[in-house]
Amino acid sequence: MTFTYRALLAAGTVTALLVSGCTRDVAGTAVTASAGEDACATVDAPLADIPTTNASEPQLRIPVPSGWERNSMMDSRVIRYAIVAENLRTRGFATNAVVTLESARGTNETPTEIFDQNRNNLVEIMGASDMSVEANTTCGFPSETTRYTAPKMGLAPERPVIMHAVVAEADPTWLATLTIQTTEPDDPQFRRDAQQIVDGFQLVLPAT
Repeated sequence: MTFTYRALLAAGTVTALLVSGCTRDVAGTAVTASAGEDACATVDAPLADIPTTNASEPQLRIPVPSGWERNSMMDSRVIRYAIVAENLRTRGFATNAVVTLESARGTNETPTEIFDQNRNNLVEIMGASDMSVEANTTCGFPSETTRYTAPKMGLAPERPVIMHAVVAEADPTWLATLTIQTTEPDDPQFRRDAQQIVDGFQLVLPAT
């Protein structure tokens, strides 16, 4: 299975776009977690529903802290949502969070194997270094939060990155990734916002 390869390339494409300044901001739709989703964590920031392409896809939701704006320039079947904090732009780089979603039918890989592949791709494809990993859960599904340093990419400088990955074993198996990048990792607003975005990210499978 190679769907994590495309997800990583998609996140990199969005990074290059945001650094170039070719952005288009659109207001997000704030919602609250609905009943029956007790396994999902709650945070103070309002949630935005990420549009699905069909009824079989999981519903993804992302917290949108104050000062972050929707960017839809690179939306695709893999890149599902992006938000940008222009007030945290330095050295031409706007702090951003990008959500990707991919599926694979008939996979025999466990969530652990998928996470391992995802991290290996970070190193082999993206040139990630200084990697640390925290295992956790998101809405009851296995997830992990990986922190690493991304190398200079075009106009994008070397920067710290947070990638939060969630695997939902169903038919098909789903992999959602939330990638947050900044050049201001010590900024109090960024630290607060990034924690809320990761903690409050949601993946909910459709009712069967």
